[in-house]
Amino acid sequence: MRIVLTILRPVAELVLPPDVRVTPQRRAVLDAVERQVGSFSVVQVYDRARRREPSLGLATVYRTIELLRTTGSIRQLTGAGEGAYVRCHTGHHHHLVCVSCGAVEDTELCGAPSAAVLQRRHGFRAQNHELDVYGLCARCA
Repeated sequence: MRIVLTILRPVAELVLPPDVRVTPQRRAVLDAVERQVGSFSVVQVYDRARRREPSLGLATVYRTIELLRTTGSIRQLTGAGEGAYVRCHTGHHHHLVCVSCGAVEDTELCGAPSAAVLQRRHGFRAQNHELDVYGLCARCA
């Protein structure tokens, strides 16, 4: 499935944790992610980054992708198959993923209960949530 990303807002700058060194290999990974259009896999980033940095190992790409995920610079689309990632803006939003054509659209609509409701009903202190909705886009419906 090919995934095309429609973005309502500009994506955020790619950010690594402050204690992480930006080596030439990591810089190649960051540049490859910045050049990706729509969703991407780790292997796609690896293939693109190796053109610039032939000594790059696949493990470095996986670790860098995970670091980017922890900072919120990218998100994994868990229901999209083999490890598809998208760059995201940092604001609150969710993804609408078409299971037919693979289009991905950001939406600010949210059906998740508020943190206050979760606290009151369940004693649960929510810190964050992610939501991807899978179905058919307007073109495929």
